[in-house]
Amino acid sequence: MAWGGPWCTSPGYAVVHESIAEQFVAECKKAVGALYGADPKSNPDYSRVISPAAVKRLASLVDPKKVVYGGKSDAPARYLDPTILYPISWSDKIMEDEIFGPLLPILTYSDLGKLLAKIKSLPKPLAGYVFSRNQEAIDRVLQSLSFGGGAVNQTNVFLFIESMPYGGVGTSGIGSYYGKYGFDSLTHAKSVLISPPDVAIDHLFPPYTKEKVQALNQWFDY
Repeated sequence: MAWGGPWCTSPGYAVVHESIAEQFVAECKKAVGALYGADPKSNPDYSRVISPAAVKRLASLVDPKKVVYGGKSDAPARYLDPTILYPISWSDKIMEDEIFGPLLPILTYSDLGKLLAKIKSLPKPLAGYVFSRNQEAIDRVLQSLSFGGGAVNQTNVFLFIESMPYGGVGTSGIGSYYGKYGFDSLTHAKSVLISPPDVAIDHLFPPYTKEKVQALNQWFDY
């Protein structure tokens, strides 16, 4: 799902524990080969980037020294290899903004607490995903990070479930939609109080006696 095209919810990077990083990279390579073969450009199931300009932008993010799979591009053909970059650091150019293309930067971590603190220091993302069999770790990630929506041990498929609200938070968006959530979010609830023309609420006008103040306080407390 990392190469699902320019989805706004596709993974922008993967962070893997340093103890399994090399194994993870090796499995990623195998997975890309299994999905698209030795020549993704000739595979009809591998999509194209939206424009030559977008290919050039994506290619400019690729550090050739960090490419462990793919890396080739053909701007006129709107083509860019499914590309894996490793090892990547938070200061690399590719980590400066959203990618919107078939590039997967892979970072490593050793301490989950420090990783969560780093992610929390960044703008809140539209989506977040955690892959784990450790329920304690899953709960810690979900409770620590703020993001629009996401999944555990999956990625974009949560978007296909219409009963689940979808939307961003902070800089990634406001509100949510899908089903009733979309109706509520995109519909303004206009409140109007209608009073008979000859009715006045005496407590709102001076003099503000002790009895009036006590009565008003009761209303506010309620």
